[in-house]
Amino acid sequence: MKLESVTAELRPRSDWEAVDLGIALVRRDFWKLSRAWWLGMTPVLLIGLPLLREHLFWFTFVFWWWIPVASRLSLFKLSRILFGDNPGFKPLLREFPRAIRRRFFYRMIWARFSPWRPLTMAVEDLEGLRGKDYAARCRILMRRGDSSVIMLALWRLALGFWLALTIFCTGMLFVPEGPGAMWKETISLWWEGNLADPPTGLAVAVAGSLCVSFWLVDLFSTGCGFGIYVNYRTWIEGWDVELAFRRLGNRLRGISGVIVASLLFFGLSGGLRAEEPANPKETIERVLQHEDFTVHQQTTKEWQGWDNAWSLGSGLGALGGLWTVLQILFFGGLLFLLGWLIYRFRHVFSGGRGARVPAEPAKARVVMGMEVTAESLPRDVPAAAMAAWREGRHQEAMSLLYRGSISWMIRHGRVEIAESDTENDCLGRVDRAGSGHLGYFRMLTGDWVRLAYARELPSDARVEELCGHWPFREGGQL
Repeated sequence: MKLESVTAELRPRSDWEAVDLGIALVRRDFWKLSRAWWLGMTPVLLIGLPLLREHLFWFTFVFWWWIPVASRLSLFKLSRILFGDNPGFKPLLREFPRAIRRRFFYRMIWARFSPWRPLTMAVEDLEGLRGKDYAARCRILMRRGDSSVIMLALWRLALGFWLALTIFCTGMLFVPEGPGAMWKETISLWWEGNLADPPTGLAVAVAGSLCVSFWLVDLFSTGCGFGIYVNYRTWIEGWDVELAFRRLGNRLRGISGVIVASLLFFGLSGGLRAEEPANPKETIERVLQHEDFTVHQQTTKEWQGWDNAWSLGSGLGALGGLWTVLQILFFGGLLFLLGWLIYRFRHVFSGGRGARVPAEPAKARVVMGMEVTAESLPRDVPAAAMAAWREGRHQEAMSLLYRGSISWMIRHGRVEIAESDTENDCLGRVDRAGSGHLGYFRMLTGDWVRLAYARELPSDARVEELCGHWPFREGGQL
């Protein structure tokens, strides 16, 4: 594993930021990972499909049961791409048998329904741990809280069926009228509890929708689990710190080489200039006869303290002025340091009345990509939002209301909202802070989420109600 070759930013993240990292990694190399995933499903397609073409329910079940093998191949590809490698088809083929036989009965039977599979599979495949070491490693990685992994498992279950239903209903729009009527009649019988044999086309459509859904959901959930795994190892092992030291070492390596080369050059050149004296004794006597080696004697009765220190420069000839300047700088620095210490710890002399107050943490200026500072908002938020709504700028109107409420919660409600928080995170923080107006903020958050993510517009009456009951400062002003 070469940390210096990593293709993503390694830094400590929150759990859901780590999930976003995994999704981004899968989205960046989606087709490469998809080819690895479908390579893992080739035994089911080549063997199961011919044998079970008349029993598509059992084919779908076998397809779902074989998914961990495909997950392992996509995880193998994803982990190598992250650290600067891009294995081709041959490395995937060599990994394919190991992906099948590696703890086959544990992974495919005992732990098949484990909600922690996207995370624990990374420990099992990438670190090669087994038994007690494997269990201890998993406990360490999930010590920061496995709630995000559980939520990821619930998301995987719900999204799998929802996506399959979406694909099937979209396909129904393109079915001709004759077969479409027969399909609808069969579906209505199923809805009433009568499990009639479906037409072949309907069975193929249902099985195909489920298989495509399994592919997409498992590919992205594997990426999410890998993102959480990388984030936990970054927290535990300090990968970001190690990378910083490696970069610093690479920069200093070139500088140190220059310094060593310079020292060697000057040392060798000095050695070449040195001349061996013909008679060392004569040379020593000649040097000692110089006036600099004349012995001067001075007898004093006592040390005069500061007077002798200040008058020492008189015996230094031309350096006397420099000595005086150095003395002034030295004692001036001592006086400055003493004054600064007295000012810095002045609360000690005033009985604690002047103790420093801890600095207030920096307030978020951007939340979910939206400016929430007072300068970025109009003075009368509900009036501006209502005007934008009437002009047809619905997204801007709801954004003004939501940004205004977030801004008020940060500056006046004392709610510590982080820039990386989602809508649910903000709602939870407001609830825990008990800053008031929780009911209005919950109602506004619900309308904003439905508009931002589901494109579901609130009614005109609802927007008028939100603007008319704006609770943040009288008159709607921030």
